[in-house]
Amino acid sequence: MKKKCAAIFLTMAVFLFSALTAGAQPVDQVEKKLDEAWTAYNIGQYPKVLQLVQPLASDGNARAQIILGRCYENGLGVPQDMEMAAKWFRLAAEQNNSEAQVLLAYQYELGVGVPKNDATVVDLMTRAANAGNAEALFNLALYHGQGKYGFAKNPTESFRLAKIAADHGYAQAERYVGACYEFGVGVPENKAEAQIWYGKAKAQGLEEDGNVFNFVREYTMP
Repeated sequence: MKKKCAAIFLTMAVFLFSALTAGAQPVDQVEKKLDEAWTAYNIGQYPKVLQLVQPLASDGNARAQIILGRCYENGLGVPQDMEMAAKWFRLAAEQNNSEAQVLLAYQYELGVGVPKNDATVVDLMTRAANAGNAEALFNLALYHGQGKYGFAKNPTESFRLAKIAADHGYAQAERYVGACYEFGVGVPENKAEAQIWYGKAKAQGLEEDGNVFNFVREYTMP
């Protein structure tokens, strides 16, 4: 009797596993498709991108949702549609994907595709920064540096956050840290250190810019 019960239980377990995994693609196969889609995205083969990512995005893959959201955000292979971009970014953000949280925060910051909402900007950007996202850390640095979104203007905290992002190799943060050292903003003035950080940013294609403390983000709409 025990053997019969065990056999029945094993059969049920196998059936349940098969039901749960029906239609699921092996992880390595999914990653291969996503890598292929990202390559196609970067060389302008947008119909191929859409063909590869749409099924995966619909299945809940966060990386595919981000790529699809970027296509709608920029009108690549599809008409530009910021509401659709927000939809896909939100689905990925709800999976705690920090890249998606940053992209969705930008939309709330500018009120494109979603209503403008400063509190949501801060929430999303903070969550992404807490996950170690360098771009989010840099944005928080800007908020503290400019006294935006309820943050008191605090050059010291701005420099601290930007330095963390710069240490992660984020080019805009490297340039910002260089400017902080050059002009003594949030840190004692140090021209030699400034040149080191400017050099790091330049190696990634960013030249010195005296307006980094007044950065304004914009979307180019059709």
